[in-house]
Amino acid sequence: MREKEYIITIGSANMDVAGYSHASLNYADSNPGKIKFTPGGVGRNIAHNLALLGKHSWLMTAVGEDFYGRSLLAQTNQSGVHVDKCLIVPGENTSSYLSLLDNTGEMLVAINDMSITDHISAAFLAQHRDFIHGAKVIVADCNISEDALAWLLDNAGGVPVFVDPVSAWKCVKIRDRLSRIHTLKPNRLEAETLSGIALAGRDDVENVAAWFHARGLHRLVLSMGGDGVYYSEKQGDSGWSPPIKTQVINVTGAGDAMMAGLAACWMEDMPLMDSIRFAQGCSAMALASEYTNNPELSVANVRTLVENTECLN
Repeated sequence: MREKEYIITIGSANMDVAGYSHASLNYADSNPGKIKFTPGGVGRNIAHNLALLGKHSWLMTAVGEDFYGRSLLAQTNQSGVHVDKCLIVPGENTSSYLSLLDNTGEMLVAINDMSITDHISAAFLAQHRDFIHGAKVIVADCNISEDALAWLLDNAGGVPVFVDPVSAWKCVKIRDRLSRIHTLKPNRLEAETLSGIALAGRDDVENVAAWFHARGLHRLVLSMGGDGVYYSEKQGDSGWSPPIKTQVINVTGAGDAMMAGLAACWMEDMPLMDSIRFAQGCSAMALASEYTNNPELSVANVRTLVENTECLN
């Protein structure tokens, strides 16, 4: 580990509360079942994965001065993430996501309370300008406000910023500042939303990549589901990386693990193609785990998975 180099993740952290019914849900009654409380949030998950990959990982987020907030910070710190730069907001609820699932595992209804994320403001980030400028890499998710993203991208001080779009609805916040983003990791729908170009298949991908690079984006890492990942560097390498086959147990957190892999590889100066395969290995490990953050994630385990996959191909 490079002792003086650190990475900052700026984004959401929330407590996921999931209720699993033992039988078909009866909406007018109390249902026997199981309730799980799990630390989550795109930014928090990425920071957690980076710590598992052996990086000096700092999280900048906002939590309430409540039970969920204290629990989130404690559990995230126990995972190896530094949380001393997080903002604690008195009188606000910690971001939470409440879901109800039936006995088949299908999510029937959910409520999210993420208003506290607005406190991750440009003013809050400006208070930590020197710390931000000292990072090797910054990762941001589009759960934070457009103003906060704008400040970060305009004031990163030359530090490369990796952005996770989060969703097609939230990714529009960065459309006017693509030239200030080093690496963007959209899925098919997010790339379509930003570019306005339909991605009907593999043949459309190069046009979409050209659109992003024409607007100044340095690197595009486009997840195309079963087709794999298309990667493209402005005036650099481009190509396809096939998916890594794995037994899917839980899809939650796979994209967060991939982003962590990309950022970790950048810190190690790995070539783009090698970075993509490693990041896909991180994602595959997340998919194969019942946990959002696979506790077995490590550089050695990801390398072994990728090497074994290459041997089978």
